[in-house]
Amino acid sequence: MRSFPHSLSAISITLALSLWSSTALAQASDEGAAKLLAVFQTYFGTDDGVVGVVVDGDDYAVTVDPAPLLAKIPGEGMTMTVTPLTMSVTDNGDGTWAYDLDQPVTMANSIPGQLDAKTEYGNVKLTGIFDEALGDSSEYRLEFSDVTTEQTQTDPTLGEIVVKGKVDSTVIEGTATAGTIGLDSQFTSTSSGLSYDVNLPAGEGAAPMMLTVSIPEGSGDGSLKGYQAKGIYGLIAWFVSHPDAALIEADKAGLKTQIETALPIFESMSITGAYKSMTVSSPLGEFGVAEVGVALDMNGLVADGKFREAISFKGLTLPEGVVPPFAVSLVPSDITLDFAVSKFDLAAAAGLGLGLLDLPAGAETPADYEANVMSALMPSGAVDITIAPGVATAPAYTLTYEGVMSAGPMSPMPVGTAKVTLKGMAEVNAALMASPPEMGLQEMAPMLGLAESMAKPGEDGALVWVIETTAAGGVLVNGTDMMGGGQ
Repeated sequence: MRSFPHSLSAISITLALSLWSSTALAQASDEGAAKLLAVFQTYFGTDDGVVGVVVDGDDYAVTVDPAPLLAKIPGEGMTMTVTPLTMSVTDNGDGTWAYDLDQPVTMANSIPGQLDAKTEYGNVKLTGIFDEALGDSSEYRLEFSDVTTEQTQTDPTLGEIVVKGKVDSTVIEGTATAGTIGLDSQFTSTSSGLSYDVNLPAGEGAAPMMLTVSIPEGSGDGSLKGYQAKGIYGLIAWFVSHPDAALIEADKAGLKTQIETALPIFESMSITGAYKSMTVSSPLGEFGVAEVGVALDMNGLVADGKFREAISFKGLTLPEGVVPPFAVSLVPSDITLDFAVSKFDLAAAAGLGLGLLDLPAGAETPADYEANVMSALMPSGAVDITIAPGVATAPAYTLTYEGVMSAGPMSPMPVGTAKVTLKGMAEVNAALMASPPEMGLQEMAPMLGLAESMAKPGEDGALVWVIETTAAGGVLVNGTDMMGGGQ
């Protein structure tokens, strides 16, 4: 679930092989090496020392050294370094090629006065099969081990924030097949021995703080439908062949064509994952979560816009003494939150953005461009926001919630409905009444009483509140207008 695997497989391997035609010879030869070199140079340029290809028995030995390219990145004093990559490429003679990379890798970047970061991969092993017909890898496996990171970020107000990380091992495996449009791919990921030390500087009136996060294991699954591999790789190659603003300006029509070929980037993406037995050590003690679950579903630049994110915590534990005794039963052990946004059109908005490439050189963006983009993005003037049924569970109560809302620039007031259910009101009230009087929590009793009087009865003695908001500014709780005529 890290971006590094894709930077290796897609940029160093797959991007290059996507243009290598089936005329390449199964028997490694100088002619084949020259063709492979030309393909890699399509993506990395022709600067001396960046790409090298030589015959190595029945295979080709390929080296990629990003240093000359990284030196061209604008930014005063900014530096980036990546270990040169060495891989073996074998022509299978059937329109597929096997590739193999097995070496340590170090990546570092620095921005004076802002950031210093370095990641060392004790070993990276990447193997896979590139399929010419797909224009991408039909299968791949990435393993990296003994990973250490150190990052120092300098904030003008807070000072230096230092983060050190370690990962024992990660394995990512993926496949791709031809889909209805583009490619459909799947991957699985497993990691072990993740830990992070976060050193926070002293704030105003506060001492420095060290946090240590430990995650013994994590795993994830994902799928990508309608991935436009050839279009995306072609777009990258276009930018390599147009390395400065003048060349880009001179061929905006070509850029537009390349972007159109790459759209919609992908049709849909889905990722789920879980981290087990997570602990956070702090000056207050150790916090723990038995499992953290995450999920992401989203569409690409298509008319049917969708974005969903969910997170769950199971088995939350707090250090002893952090919560006063009367409130221990109020702390939830399990929490879920799942929300989604829909009813927006990224394809239309992207189309308007492409239209800017049709403007003549030096022309200003039309004054109504931003307004038109918003209208294209939200054709009905609003998006739908949905909160799927969620729950917070504590010893004293169970709280569930769900809702749907429409909101946007054309809606003066978000309009929607939410349902909240609480089981354990008496226990909550008893806990608050047991609090020390000087805390003032006992004064909440009348408010809880009012909320209880407005509730409708639910199952097993639960209390239910249905909350509605109207376009006129009204707020209704179980049908009672709380705004005095705002309907």
